[in-house]
Amino acid sequence: MKPMSLSILVILVLHAWLPAQAHTSFRFNKFNASTLYQIGNPSIRSGAICLTNQSQHMSTRALYNQPVRMTDPNSSFSTTFVFAIVPFSSDPSRSGQGMAFIITPSKSPVGHSSTQFLGLFNSTSIGNPSNHLFAVEFDTILNEEYLDINDNHVGVDLNDLKSVKAEPAGYKIGKQLHPIDLNSGRNIQAWIDYDHTQYQLNVTIVEAGSIRPKEPLISIKITNLSNIFEEEMYVGFSAATGTVVEDHCVLAWSFSTNGSAPELDLSHLPSLIRRKHSNSRFIAEIATTLVLVLLLLVAAAVFWWKRNKYRDDIEEWEMEYWPHRFSYKDLHIATKGFRDEQILGCGGFGRVYKGVLPANGLEVAVKSIFKESNEALKEFIAEISSLGRLQHRNLVQIRGYCRRGAKLFIVYDYMPNGSLDKMIFDKTQSVLAWAQRYRILKDVGTGLLYLHEGWEKMVVHRDIKSSNVLLDSELNGKLGDFGLARLYEHTGNLQTTHVVGTLGYIAPELVYTGKAGPSVDVFSFGILMLEVACGRRPVDPSLDAFQIVMVEWVRELYAKGRLTDAADPNLGGEYVEDEMEKVLKLGLLCCNSRPEARPAIRQILKIIEGDASFPSLDPYEMSVMSSSSYPSIDVSFASTSKSLDGR
Repeated sequence: MKPMSLSILVILVLHAWLPAQAHTSFRFNKFNASTLYQIGNPSIRSGAICLTNQSQHMSTRALYNQPVRMTDPNSSFSTTFVFAIVPFSSDPSRSGQGMAFIITPSKSPVGHSSTQFLGLFNSTSIGNPSNHLFAVEFDTILNEEYLDINDNHVGVDLNDLKSVKAEPAGYKIGKQLHPIDLNSGRNIQAWIDYDHTQYQLNVTIVEAGSIRPKEPLISIKITNLSNIFEEEMYVGFSAATGTVVEDHCVLAWSFSTNGSAPELDLSHLPSLIRRKHSNSRFIAEIATTLVLVLLLLVAAAVFWWKRNKYRDDIEEWEMEYWPHRFSYKDLHIATKGFRDEQILGCGGFGRVYKGVLPANGLEVAVKSIFKESNEALKEFIAEISSLGRLQHRNLVQIRGYCRRGAKLFIVYDYMPNGSLDKMIFDKTQSVLAWAQRYRILKDVGTGLLYLHEGWEKMVVHRDIKSSNVLLDSELNGKLGDFGLARLYEHTGNLQTTHVVGTLGYIAPELVYTGKAGPSVDVFSFGILMLEVACGRRPVDPSLDAFQIVMVEWVRELYAKGRLTDAADPNLGGEYVEDEMEKVLKLGLLCCNSRPEARPAIRQILKIIEGDASFPSLDPYEMSVMSSSSYPSIDVSFASTSKSLDGR
């Protein structure tokens, strides 16, 4: 053997017997098959070492192929690496276990490792001090048995899967944590540094290519790490493939036991996000085409919707009523899209919304009504358009209408103080004083006189009740809701109509004849006067039998000479006795079952004003119908629960 060859042989033999080098430092910007010591079946893909695959169930490790001296002169170390956990499935419930950076005295797993526990232990070796295992786990499952904080965290493990310190995966700027999804498939860079002199361990992660954060994700003092480390240790990575549906790959790595780990060159690192199939280009083209078609369909639908959203269906017969017609767009804007918070009230007719007209800022109430047939629409719009020309200070002004399909919208002036019934019957409201009640009755009577005698046609309201008396900002009474009103010539014959109204306010003859004349309104006005004076509903089944029907009860009190006993007790006796008696007597007179015995509204107003004497009134000649004496016929009753202002 030549001398030179013998020298080389001696050097090689000595090297094999020498302990691990005092300081270790290396850097891999890419990997090849001979770079690392591999256990299991890791694969090299695009210069990255991938610990797991779908086909095999085992524990895998990729370790630096030389042992590292960790206890002489100290156990300080620094490492940085880029890794990616690439899911094979988009189903988060099929997530794998994650991976770990490890420092271990043995190349092989501790004991016979199962295909779980990140490839670090088996079920019997977990927590054993003889393991001498240090690990930083990048875990993507929640295992409550080992006190995991969530299914996306970083933890420091010492001989155990119960981390001594764990944090949700992310990076910190100040006190703010910015989450990182470990299972996203994106390249993530990690730094792990341990200073033996300060016993300080820091772990930091961020998306690869970003600047390293100044504040670590995990910062913990570990005083017993020298007890974990043996003289020679192996450093590397571990994962398990029991039910894995992910790739766990390391793309670059550097390590040092003497100062900071060498910097990595990240400029040529591959992206491993979801491996492409051979027909991926075709699939991508099909997907792109479908997306474009879908976008075109959506754009067409949006265009059609915007074009038709505010479209008004105006038929030729409506043109004669045009001055009173609102556009649907204006009402939609006024009511903020007919939102629920704009609802003032609901009833059998539909809903009433508060609105503000965009053209002039006028506050209005918009009432929705449904009409079944086109003929009913024509008749209704003709009536509403005519009634829209009514002008009187004691009538709620009808501003106009809008039609959209079979739905009608009637626009009224908004009354901020609500309806009279709420002022009288709502116990949460302050008591309405008698002077105000008396003035409101005169207001309603004046408005009713205008309907019966003061306009070009006679208007029969047919639905006078306390909930249809609205109060403006100064508590002036205004008669509203002309949805049931009918127009007649002053000298014409009354026509038979479908019986409508509200239980307790309907004149008896209307049930039999179906003909609604001014006396029908007088009867209802009489009920209204008694309501205002007595402070109670026309029919109240909760009272004693002799009090259920208000008119009969007041008539009996009058016959016994105790008429003012009917006065609203909430008034506390604070009323003008002469006025109270006048209103109660007028109420009884107006509720006479014989229409011809009822006074006209003009005469009623004269008596209220004191300009006419009160006619004789014999209570025993005043037969009125009780609630039990209505014939069993089909009667449509309007809702009494809501009014235009919904209060």
